Amino acid sequence: MSTYVAFLDSNNLVTQVVQAPDDGQDWVSIYAERKNCTCVETALDGSIREKYAKPGDTYYQDIDAFMSPKPFLSWGLNSATKKWEAPVEMPDDDDLVFEWDEGKKNWVIIYDVAINGPINCIDC
Repeated sequence: MSTYVAFLDSNNLVTQVVQAPDDGQDWVSIYAERKNCTCVETALDGSIREKYAKPGDTYYQDIDAFMSPKPFLSWGLNSATKKWEAPVEMPDDDDLVFEWDEGKKNWVIIYDVAINGPINCIDC
């Protein structure tokens, strides 16, 4: 199985991911020493550290996971689920489709399944 190594900057931001030679050596340590940076193993199938690391992702050592950038400034990281969460839970309504409105810091309705169309209001 191939080993993939994520290179991290001083803020644990992924700057590069490479496929290491498949020769049994500890390429995470070798690359870390050669590049003088922190390196962390990642897997294409996401079987370790929540997901395959990509440049721009951040490695959170406390939860041993790579995370995509925060989708909105107001969202926080739930360390138990290892997912970004809105400060307000999305309503549970099978007839409505919601999207996050960062300005309102809340979910807004964008589509109503019952009327088979978008919601056309100025301040929903």
